[in-house]
Order: sequence, then structure tokens, then C-alpha cells
Amino acid sequence: MFGAYFDEGSRDPERQAHRFDRIAGRYDLVNDVASLGCSRRWTRAFARAVVESVDAGPADAEGTDADATIVDSAHGRPGDSPVSNSPALNRLPLLGLHILDVACGTGTSSRALARLGADVIGCDVSEGMVAEARRLETGRDVVAARADGSRGAVTYCITDACDMGFADNRFDAVTCCYGLRNMPSPVAALGQMRRVARPGAPIVTLDFDMPSGTLLPNAYRLYDAIVLPLVGGLLTGHPSDYRYLTQTIEQWPGRRGVAHMMRVVGLRHPQCRPLTKGIASLNRAWK
Repeated sequence: MFGAYFDEGSRDPERQAHRFDRIAGRYDLVNDVASLGCSRRWTRAFARAVVESVDAGPADAEGTDADATIVDSAHGRPGDSPVSNSPALNRLPLLGLHILDVACGTGTSSRALARLGADVIGCDVSEGMVAEARRLETGRDVVAARADGSRGAVTYCITDACDMGFADNRFDAVTCCYGLRNMPSPVAALGQMRRVARPGAPIVTLDFDMPSGTLLPNAYRLYDAIVLPLVGGLLTGHPSDYRYLTQTIEQWPGRRGVAHMMRVVGLRHPQCRPLTKGIASLNRAWK
């Protein structure tokens, strides 16, 4: 259905790790600049989606259409409202939960979940990304918050998402931000996420997507092809790595493709939510 993208030999984990090792130190800065600040809003939408998915459970999702847009009812926009506007998130709604954050990168998503009370294991194939995540986790404000109980703890490890060593049925939720499209086999990675999730647990992913319509996708492709490698190259010195990331976005089947993959590995009730006119999207399903 999606051609060579799902060829298990099309992505080499060692090459992937080396690529992300080189850009780890400036990765967050490039994301902020290249996305014009949208990446922070998407992280808040992701954290909110995890809370909603844990609260809802698979029974509440029964009968939903995987291709339907889940609209933020408070604002009428797909997933763009800030977390601080949600009463459910003005506490620690994930307190006591154990969450695995796959392809955690520099730990932005892991820390977002920890701020809501979860104890998080962030894993990534890139040693450079994990080293940067650990450095950020030792910041004074982060350590103080963890010590006084106002957030959960985060630990990091180096793991191949397609062959994880965690026990079956271990985690209360499994997440993945911007990493699924870079996997050697996205289907194998989702299968591993399903394996380590406990029965009834949600799997929530966030990734880039392609906007709907006629003019916007063309403008987005032009921006993606020129601005991302330019900004990434200027800030990291490695424009080729950002040209590669642009290519992965072009090839990625988007939210409906992820929903299909979730069904393939046996996840239930897949749903999708476009963010910022479909430039990014959230997917969720339950074991």
C-alpha cells in the first residue's frame, strides 16, 4: 500500500544514530526556529492527548472512525489549544503512571509527560540525543521539581525501537514523537510498542504530516525543501541531515497511514487529529 517505505532494509539504525548524534546539541533550537514556534504548541497538544487517551480508554473509543478528525471542543480547532486552558491538566493527571517515550530525542516529550506526574522512561537509538536529554534533565529547576514531588521522574536509555528489551505488558502508555517515520520498520516499531503496553493502554504518536488542500501543500513542500535544510545547516553545520529529514516527511503516509499501521499490529480504535492545518498530526489507539 505504501510502497518501499515499509521495506525493513530502507533505514539503517547505526546510520540513523550517527545522523542524530551530529545534530543533537542544536536539535531543539532548529525545531523552534524552523516551525516558527509551532513545535512547542504541538508538544502541549501531545501531552493533552496522552491524558485524554489514558482517561478515555478503549471502551470509550468504541465505534469511532479512524479517519475522523478529533476536534478540540473548547476552541473548535484541531488540537491547537494550550494545555494550561484545560482544567484536567491543572494538576498531575498522570501521577503514578509508568510511560515509555520511544525515540525521545532530547527528552522534550518525556519531560512534558513528567510535568504531568508520570514516571517516564525515554529511549532513543542515538547516544548523542540521549546524552543531551540527560544533560537537560539535570537542570536545577527540573531536579528541584522532581524532589518536591511536583513532577515525575525521567530516566533515559539507548534502545532500538524495533527490538526493545522491555518486558511485555509493562507500561501504562507508550508514546512516540517525530520518530516513527525514521524507523527501519514503522510497523515493527508499533508492534514493539503494543507488546510492552499493558492491556487497555494507549499508544500515542505525534509526527509531521502533509496539509490538505491544493495551495497549502505546495507552499509547505517549498518551505520544507528550502527553509528546513537552510536553518538546520546554519545552526548545526549539517544541512544534509536536514535534507534527509525533509525527504522522510515527503515519503511519510501521514495520519491515515499511521492509523492503517496501528490496525496492522492489532491496536484498537485508531484515531487521528491534524494540528495546524495538517502540518503535523496526532494518532492514538489502544492495546
